[in-house]
Amino acid sequence: MDCFDSLTESTFILKPKPTRLTSKSTIVENGGYTLLLQGSEPVECMKLRRQLFEDTWPPLEKQLVEIEAQVNHIGVSEVCDFVQSSYSQASDCEKGRPAQPFAEIAAAVAFAGVNTGDHGKLFYTLQEQLKERGHHVALLESQYCGSLTSLHKGILEQMFASFYLEHGDLIKQNSFGGSKSVPYDLNLLRLWWKSAVASNANNANRKMVVILQDFEGFPPIVVDDFIRIVAGYCNVVPLVLVLGLATSYECIHQSLTKASISMLNIERFNLQRSKQCIDTAIHSLFVRGNSLLSFGAEAYKSLLDQFLLYNFSIAGFIKKLKYAAMDFFYAQPLSILACILSTQNGILAINECPIKLNPDHIELIRMQKSVQHFLEQRAAKNDLDVQKALCNDEFFQNTVLPKMMRQLIAYRHGYSLGIATMLEIQKYAPESLHKPIRTLHYYGLGQQFQDCTHWKTLLAVVRRMKISEMEPLLNAICNL
Repeated sequence: MDCFDSLTESTFILKPKPTRLTSKSTIVENGGYTLLLQGSEPVECMKLRRQLFEDTWPPLEKQLVEIEAQVNHIGVSEVCDFVQSSYSQASDCEKGRPAQPFAEIAAAVAFAGVNTGDHGKLFYTLQEQLKERGHHVALLESQYCGSLTSLHKGILEQMFASFYLEHGDLIKQNSFGGSKSVPYDLNLLRLWWKSAVASNANNANRKMVVILQDFEGFPPIVVDDFIRIVAGYCNVVPLVLVLGLATSYECIHQSLTKASISMLNIERFNLQRSKQCIDTAIHSLFVRGNSLLSFGAEAYKSLLDQFLLYNFSIAGFIKKLKYAAMDFFYAQPLSILACILSTQNGILAINECPIKLNPDHIELIRMQKSVQHFLEQRAAKNDLDVQKALCNDEFFQNTVLPKMMRQLIAYRHGYSLGIATMLEIQKYAPESLHKPIRTLHYYGLGQQFQDCTHWKTLLAVVRRMKISEMEPLLNAICNL
């Protein structure tokens, strides 16, 4: 079972009631899937729905995780570069800053946003990238550091564990008089650092990084005392602090004293990329038109509101998207139509349906508003096949259904170009008229382009454009 912070974050799937034709053993064997259409659904259709979900969701989840890692890589790399260049006299001279007569603690204030559920994964990524660059890192959480002693203990244990992997023999040789109890003091860290540098000159270029993942949760007096102590060692030990914030930068000035803040050489970084990540995911999954999973306006707005109005959690967004996919393939008998479409080299293609559709399936398809609209258009053109499509199930499946699927693919391709055109026009509009792609997609789902107020506003901007501005815009649109 997944863990939820509150009931409002959870999603409940209402399973169809087992029919008399679906035994409990059949439900267990098929992973909880049951026969739909009041039990008249063929068993092969039920198995196909399960197979489609197992084939559809893992690639989508992998793509979302890769998008999140790619977007977050920008902010994490900036912090890593700061750590790499800290305590460097050369970098100070390059920036035109004179050498300080006293030592300052290099401190990176990393704003990670209010989605605290994703902070663990984000700072773990930061820790791993710093380790890949050769630095020694201690990642601390406030729940385990209620006192200065526990804070020192967490730092020393993680640092020594890192040292032991590279200098196990050195650590065994340098014992402190056979003392049974280890003094959790930063002076011990200084001695180990001197030993490490003496054994390998390359260690002098490494940094010792202490990450306070949730700065707001640490007792202010503990952090204040820790900064004062570290200030006495930063001349000999290159200690770098990374303070993770979920609220605002003002929290540092409210928690720490002026004396301790004056000991920090602070640089600010923004690790929050959740909105950018969602925009990239929506463009890749829903707008480009090469995904088998899509949503209507109401379902999409509900999914988006959970993200924007709740906690900006990427993990929560992926979790809700998975439940939506599960509900679609579990409870929707027409989800088997996804087998007709496949993605080849990032482009949707049409396949032959591997099974013969049940008459109930055909009737459900005919009842869809989009299908009714399609048939009405054909009837208006005096198409003689309309009557046959309404009466002959085999003709509908073999001829009409593939034709509608081809129109769907063409529409999604045109829709993707329409969104891309709006994004290009926005670049020449005032910043107040810029809308993110998640909002443009909602406009596109809920109404026609020509009825959208935002689209009409952008058209007014185009009409007022100069010829010198119009030419690069048209070239950009032609190159889409």
